[in-house]
Amino acid sequence: MLIIKLWNYFRGYAIIKITGENAERLLNQAALKGIYLWDIKRIDDKTLTAGVDARCFFKLSRLARKTGCHLSILRRKGIFFMINMLRRRRALVAGALLFIASIYFLSSFIWSIDVVSQDPEIKKAVEDDLRRWGLKEGTFKYGLDKKQYMDKILQQHKEIAWGEIKIKGSKLVVELVKKKLPPELEENSPCDIIASKDGIIEEIIPFKGEALVKPGDTVCAGDVLITGRIVTKSDQKSELGQQDASDVLLVHARGIVKAKTWYQKAVSVPLVMEEKLPTGRVKKAYRLQLGKSTWSFQLGSVPFALYETETSAQARLLPESIGDVRFSVIYYREVQLKKKFIGVDKAAQEAEKQLLEQLKSLPEDIKITRKKMDFALDSDEKNVIGTLTLEVIEDIGKEQMIY
Repeated sequence: MLIIKLWNYFRGYAIIKITGENAERLLNQAALKGIYLWDIKRIDDKTLTAGVDARCFFKLSRLARKTGCHLSILRRKGIFFMINMLRRRRALVAGALLFIASIYFLSSFIWSIDVVSQDPEIKKAVEDDLRRWGLKEGTFKYGLDKKQYMDKILQQHKEIAWGEIKIKGSKLVVELVKKKLPPELEENSPCDIIASKDGIIEEIIPFKGEALVKPGDTVCAGDVLITGRIVTKSDQKSELGQQDASDVLLVHARGIVKAKTWYQKAVSVPLVMEEKLPTGRVKKAYRLQLGKSTWSFQLGSVPFALYETETSAQARLLPESIGDVRFSVIYYREVQLKKKFIGVDKAAQEAEKQLLEQLKSLPEDIKITRKKMDFALDSDEKNVIGTLTLEVIEDIGKEQMIY
């Protein structure tokens, strides 16, 4: 019964009133002609109500004239009648479609940016950086390269350990987690200077505390280099033969400990490189800037699986005295990957270039004393492995509290 009602709702039906002496005869004639009536209810001796399919109503009206009955429509229901009503009210339909299109269009933009961080300074700095990079309220959210912006944030703010960018509706959420750095010790807190890494001592200058190693000694990470435990009376012992605790002075050890350490870096460069070549297909988006607010307009998402982005120079639409209104075009240019065999020599040159680039990430206060590069094919002979070994002199001292 439910399926029949749903079917009739989609086709359209009417609730009718049948009036006449031969109302029951009309029902019998309708059944013989295959006209289905439902929800038949008797109002009085001469009046019935029933539901009938819209397409069968005219057949039923002809039978009603033959039986001397009168039909009147009480209510019209179903999609069929709804569509007919909307055809007559085109302004209403146009307004509803315009409203839906406007809601969809406005939901395609980012209207709120929320940076989630426990550190208010990081939150404010990241918000300013995002606006400086062009990610503001009014930015078109489809085709937004979230990974690119996250990489910029992590590169700009070294104190951030983890981050993620999410788009929730028209809201952009940036979640950030700050690195937990070891607390700095107060000047009067007793501590030792220990080795932060393995190395060979080149120079040690204790400002406060007692040096336990000398130049030429090999140390491991965690070894005490300058102790903050200074023995003031080494000749006095307790009855058990142990040093009296009152003869040990605890100080905040300070000093310079330079040691010879080593760094090793490796890169892998394939013999077959992938080159990006433009196909000529371009998708455009338009950006309108009104003062500090920016709106991006684009029909549909970027249809390319791989593309490069280019933004044209901003054109001022109004004189600066009237208002800061600028316009620019964003080009999404489709590219395709083409494989190219570069050979062992060029792969080794590329590996050397990448290794030298990694030298920039080393601490600035180190002194490189020896540098060695090696290149070799991997076991599959598909990649050139480049290794860089550095011998440096650096300060390896690190404070550790005495408990």
